[in-house]
Amino acid sequence: MYVKYHITIGLIATLIILLAFPPIGWFYALIIFLASFLIDFDHYLWYAVKKGDWNPFNAYRWMIKKTSFFRAMDLKERMKYKTFIMIFHGIECWILLALLIFVHKIFLFVLIGVFIHMVLDFIDLYAWQTPFYTKISQVYTYIKNKKKKKVIK
Repeated sequence: MYVKYHITIGLIATLIILLAFPPIGWFYALIIFLASFLIDFDHYLWYAVKKGDWNPFNAYRWMIKKTSFFRAMDLKERMKYKTFIMIFHGIECWILLALLIFVHKIFLFVLIGVFIHMVLDFIDLYAWQTPFYTKISQVYTYIKNKKKKKVIK
């Protein structure tokens, strides 16, 4: 899903949460909102590390181009390619966030924002008939990638 949708729906969801639970306050609502789309920072990190290019505009253009490339394919063809490992999009990261709740409650609100983001990602995966494992476990995705083609430059 594109960032503009994550930002828009993240804002709406955050406002609904704030209206339903006013005691959380504006600060924690802001944390929820920011987490609902900043989780995609791992897309930028993936690009920067793999390509050695730290320009965020190049990363954005490259990701849009790859998304269009893959969405033009049928599911059978798409499944021949490796899936990007997005470190913030798997249960491994979610467990860490859940444990960090015991350190500071801010991580609860980060986790809520991540949950909003992931619901949208799962809707997107369903719409494009992409297996959910690509966003559930990055370790499992890594294992499944071993026999697949590399992503085209």
